[in-house]
Amino acid sequence: MTLTPMQVVRGVLAGVAASALIGSAAAAPINLIENGSFEDVTQANGTWNIYTKNFAGWQVNKTYGVELRNNVAGAAFDGVNFVELDTTGNSWISQTFDTTIGQTYKVSFYFSPRAGVAADSNDITALINGATALTASGSGVGASGNVWKEYSFNFVAAGDLSTLGFKAGGLSNSYGGSLDNVSVSAVPEPSSWATLLVGLVGLGTITRRRMR
Repeated sequence: MTLTPMQVVRGVLAGVAASALIGSAAAAPINLIENGSFEDVTQANGTWNIYTKNFAGWQVNKTYGVELRNNVAGAAFDGVNFVELDTTGNSWISQTFDTTIGQTYKVSFYFSPRAGVAADSNDITALINGATALTASGSGVGASGNVWKEYSFNFVAAGDLSTLGFKAGGLSNSYGGSLDNVSVSAVPEPSSWATLLVGLVGLGTITRRRMR
């Protein structure tokens, strides 16, 4: 059987559409952050510790360190570990990762105020290359354990390396908010499949007109 030009175009369109759907379903964002859920350091259940040395991808404030918890004063959002940045005083962590100049990236993380602690002691500020991106805050008064909330923002890379940082804010009193499940992923560009589909639709329109 000889196919008409229109049947050929329709067959190609159907195949491309199916491939695009399969590709979009299979592709998952790649997290550029190492140890984003702080699971690469072993912390026994029901214990905590302050680390003043860099660990598993993260640069750590050497003076105050970072407090890693496993099921202490709340549970983790992802896995078993989470961190607090107000250790014996307000502290910070950061991580540098590869980026492409001009590419847009999405930063996502989960924050919880500490149970029983007012908002003025719970702030955690996210920074990109040292500049404030946003501040997560909230009151833990009346809460029981952690109450996690996702925060996110986009940034455009200005260099081939970018640095994401988090620092505790508010009262520096060893009682502060918690951080977990940090991720950075590239925001997808307009799909080449979609561009191809538009072109093929145009081809189909031209073919249909010529057949009239």
